[in-house]
Amino acid sequence: MRKSALALLMFVALPSFAAAHHILGIPHYMYDENYPQIPFLEVIAQVGPTDLNFTYFPGIPNPGESVRFKLYVHNRDTGEVFRDPLTVHVVRKRFLQGDAAVVEPFEIRPGVGPEKNDYKFFLTFEAAEAYEVRVQFPNGDGVEVIPFPVVIGKTDDRPLLFGAVGILGMTVVSVAMVKKKRRKKRVS
Repeated sequence: MRKSALALLMFVALPSFAAAHHILGIPHYMYDENYPQIPFLEVIAQVGPTDLNFTYFPGIPNPGESVRFKLYVHNRDTGEVFRDPLTVHVVRKRFLQGDAAVVEPFEIRPGVGPEKNDYKFFLTFEAAEAYEVRVQFPNGDGVEVIPFPVVIGKTDDRPLLFGAVGILGMTVVSVAMVKKKRRKKRVS
């Protein structure tokens, strides 16, 4: 009798231990208002009382892979959803060479999600580089350009490192030259 009561107690207690994993453990997904999507990078920009939440999928896109972008725009104070069309520019960021346009500017419109509040578009990037998706957003009488960074594939950081080392080296040499000239003036 005791063995069967103990077995029954263990059988009843087992599901509550298994369920506790989701309550006490670390969640498997990022739970927020955009659930079930898991953005690799979520950037929140603010223009006046408006929040722009920008995400892209997959995590680290490879060159030639289609990347899905989503933008949620709403008034932070009232929760009202922004539904006007927006213009997007996409540029490749190049060290010491300036920005190069990747595609012609295009317009995006909301309305694809269940609440009709998200702007969704797809792009494919051919090279592993650092890019910027720039969204033009109305701000009073003007337009504000909001940059969202996007990294495709594994990029080569050597030019950035060599540039930083070069600037540091030039700074050290310049400081040494200034100190040497000051010493000569004091001695004279």
